[in-house]
Amino acid sequence: MKYYFLVSYLPEILRDDKKLKVRLSDLLSEKYLFTEKDFAEIELLLLAGDLLQIERLLSGKEVDVEYCLYGKEFWREQLKSPKEVPEFMREAFEVFLSEGLTPRNLEQLFEAYYSYAIEKTSSTLMRNFLSFERDLRNVIAAVRAKRKGLPPSDYTVGENDLVDLLNRSTADDFGLSSEYPWIEKLIAALEPGDTEDAIQAIVWETLDEITEHLDFDFDVVLAYLLKLQIVERNLAMSEERGMDIVRQMEEL
Repeated sequence: MKYYFLVSYLPEILRDDKKLKVRLSDLLSEKYLFTEKDFAEIELLLLAGDLLQIERLLSGKEVDVEYCLYGKEFWREQLKSPKEVPEFMREAFEVFLSEGLTPRNLEQLFEAYYSYAIEKTSSTLMRNFLSFERDLRNVIAAVRAKRKGLPPSDYTVGENDLVDLLNRSTADDFGLSSEYPWIEKLIAALEPGDTEDAIQAIVWETLDEITEHLDFDFDVVLAYLLKLQIVERNLAMSEERGMDIVRQMEEL
């Protein structure tokens, strides 16, 4: 289905925007704008937020993830008694309960999500983007492991040619610069803030590439929603940093 009115209505957004005219919550509240089939694709995106919510709860952070499918209270109950955990993540979830939160266990949970969502989706953008994001997470894990002098194989997950190369390559760029030129940005980013900025830039540019030749397709809307999440996350972080400064000043 083409979304002529909606795509024309959506204001342009940039990664460094300081305010938004439209928020993701505004669009999600107008469910009637989408066909039932297309909104199911949006719910697949929201499901990734549940994984972040699980991570926060296991880390002892009582903070809501704003955009997710099930929510904090559901996952708090499942961590006590996992009776309603979606089937695709049940195995990885049980590992969390028995072994606790580790980087590799978290990646196993995301791997389960990617496999499920890629199989479930009928959107070309979703399939391409999730495949890209899965590869990106493995590259990030390998770069961080190598930086610490640890074997990448302890942190990468899944079975494909990229994972094999990440696990056995001794090159600084794992021999990936020609196929994944964005890896140079990750390697050059040494501070956490720089790494986050590099990741966001890579994701944003990839979304632009995937939708370059599309016009009013639903995939354009999906890309917009993903970009909104990035901008809103940045704005939330900026607000939190501002509140930290205020709290510090009040303590003087």
